[in-house]
Amino acid sequence: MSVNYSHWFKMNYSSQYLACIGLLLLSCGLIYSPAYAESCWIGGATLSLGTANAQGSSTASTDVTVSCNSNWSQPVTYKMCLAIDSTSPSGNDPRSMISYNPETLLNYHLYYDAARTYKIPGSDRKSQAQCQTFQVEAGQANASTQIKIYGQVLAGQVVPARSYTTNSVNLKLYSAFRYGSAIPSNEEVFANSNTGNNNLIVNSNYENSCLIQSATDIDFGAVEQLNTPLFGSGLIRLACPTGTSMQVSLDNGVNAQGSQRRMRNAVGSYIQYNLYKDVSRSQIWQANVFYPVDNQSVPVYAAVPAQTITSVGQYSDTITVTLTY
Repeated sequence: MSVNYSHWFKMNYSSQYLACIGLLLLSCGLIYSPAYAESCWIGGATLSLGTANAQGSSTASTDVTVSCNSNWSQPVTYKMCLAIDSTSPSGNDPRSMISYNPETLLNYHLYYDAARTYKIPGSDRKSQAQCQTFQVEAGQANASTQIKIYGQVLAGQVVPARSYTTNSVNLKLYSAFRYGSAIPSNEEVFANSNTGNNNLIVNSNYENSCLIQSATDIDFGAVEQLNTPLFGSGLIRLACPTGTSMQVSLDNGVNAQGSQRRMRNAVGSYIQYNLYKDVSRSQIWQANVFYPVDNQSVPVYAAVPAQTITSVGQYSDTITVTLTY
């Protein structure tokens, strides 16, 4: 809007007085409205959690840039607190990435620290957010700082091997300021309704690989004589992407005689035993034969037939489990 100076000059005294008052009030408003001048805003970011499997992923990080205004005459000290809302897929504890056809979720956490001690909350629990301070010197241009975000895919997930990503993760920056070196309180920060917002993209690739997570021991207990058979069972836990074809093999152990599996004690005596695929113990688990399995948990059934014990002691054997896929 342009102002014609000669037109203002021709005003009568009363109008000129009112115009000056109006200009003075406008000037005062600009000087004493720091809520608009002193503020911070947050940039967007991408956090790649790399390759994941049933053991989770390594810890990854990214930097989020925060920029703040300066004041022409005095330093400004900001306190800023970051919360993050995961809205698509929804849920903040745990958070999820998604892959489609079929729709599958891969869970992860976000942290303030590399040790993964402090999880980043959503805005509904913003009072639990970790905060940091940042001082901008007088008279300089807008200044920037970094907030580091850490993330990790959670262990124990078995999902299809493919890429996962988020649709909507909202960074919410709460901030407050004081002139000079005084630091605002957390209460001041969260009372301020002027928040900075931007987007965070999180992604990961679930690899097409398998692993044997664990194999429980088979313990037949303690006996004085082996006049009757003993029975036991163990469990092999696998971790493969959903839809993977798996085969498992057991060897004969380290004490076998021919095809007969045996346990041995410290003085060289043996106790025979057998391993089975079924609970009725009718299907022998042949050594070094790969059997197809369709479950990530594979039971192994065992039996010690009645036999003569030649010496006392602790008897044991070690079986090697091999997984192919």
